[in-house]
Amino acid sequence: MSADRRKIAIWGYGREGQAALAHLQRLRPTDDFTILNDTPLDAASAPAEGFRVLTGEDASAALLGEHFDIIVKSPGISLYRPEVAAARANGATITSATNLWFEENPAAQTIAVTGTKGKSTTSRLLHHILKKAGRDVALLGNVGVAALGQPAGRDQTVLELSSYQIADLAHAPSIAIITNLYVDHVPWHGSIEQYHRDKLRLIEDPATLAVLNFANEGLRTYAKDRTNTLWYNRADGFHVRDGRLYFSDTIVGTSGFPLRGNHNLENLAAACAVADSLGLTSLRQRVDIPDFEQLRHRQEEFRAGNGVLCVNDSISTVPEATKVALDAYAGMPCVLILGGTDRGQDHAALLEYLKTSSVIATVLLPDTGRRIAAEMQGRDWPFTIVPANDLEQAVHEAMARVPRNGVVMLSPAAPSFGQFRNFEDRGDRFKELALQVR
Repeated sequence: MSADRRKIAIWGYGREGQAALAHLQRLRPTDDFTILNDTPLDAASAPAEGFRVLTGEDASAALLGEHFDIIVKSPGISLYRPEVAAARANGATITSATNLWFEENPAAQTIAVTGTKGKSTTSRLLHHILKKAGRDVALLGNVGVAALGQPAGRDQTVLELSSYQIADLAHAPSIAIITNLYVDHVPWHGSIEQYHRDKLRLIEDPATLAVLNFANEGLRTYAKDRTNTLWYNRADGFHVRDGRLYFSDTIVGTSGFPLRGNHNLENLAAACAVADSLGLTSLRQRVDIPDFEQLRHRQEEFRAGNGVLCVNDSISTVPEATKVALDAYAGMPCVLILGGTDRGQDHAALLEYLKTSSVIATVLLPDTGRRIAAEMQGRDWPFTIVPANDLEQAVHEAMARVPRNGVVMLSPAAPSFGQFRNFEDRGDRFKELALQVR
């Protein structure tokens, strides 16, 4: 190998890994590339011939024992795995597709959006508002379009970033929105505290304008002395009060806003705060976006085969998200399907909320459903508690209990690994099962 030919590993060959390989090949076609993946590659995603591909234990052994000049790690691979420390000790620089995008676009005005919940909706709302105002703006990142290989917007680029993408981010965005900090992704980060630290890396640089949710205690505590901070959900700016959006003491017109729930108004408040800081001050009087469309699996409404209203809220993987989803349908008799992978979620606040909600039955799925059932024992509840072994049984039990004017809601307060590939797979299966009901 020639002296200037680098040895590069692409670790994780999903959407971002594939974008990273294409990008680096274009820049340095003579470099030596190795594809590393924890699982075997399927035929559809396998790279062209000529690349060294190692999977499973072979990939791990290479990371532990070989020297690579650069390793581009995909976000789903934990930064805290032992292979990372070993690779660094062997002289590797570990980076990400997100870092490579920032290096390609040093002059871009970037607006990074993160948070345990609300980041996708907030990113899309902000993009929609800016685009409608005539700005040339790109929407990239965790929202579904891998940033690397995509151009920055001439005016702004909105980047939705997960905690996985922020944990090793080496660049500061121009503006950063953090919607909230709850409990999530503990297995990847190792602890709740590390998860929060990794999220908050987004606003470590004092030059970044931090746009933060004043209603979230963790953010208030962390950033109480931070300068260059713009708060939303505080009385002197965009905030939600009594089910309405305000700017200071002025009610903001949102008659055309198509999303239900105070939490979506809070997402709108975050987007408006940023857009206002960029000169769109007319938002202090009115927000006119009736054509905004929410993503699937986020309070996605549809009718079951028997006509009953169903809500696919599979994206709600923490109890706080389930609570706000239920709040959006307050007053409607609701059969709630709860449960999924156990990440040590604290259900106490959700269970207290359920006591005074319009829930008439809860159908509990493994694994957290078993723990919730145990936590409910010995107390009186104003609704029926129904265990289910799987989602098919859960839908059957829910449909047997919901009135015609009610709603069946899948809002699991837990992730879906084990029974499903991801929350999208779970949501699609819920919809499929409900549509079969007659």
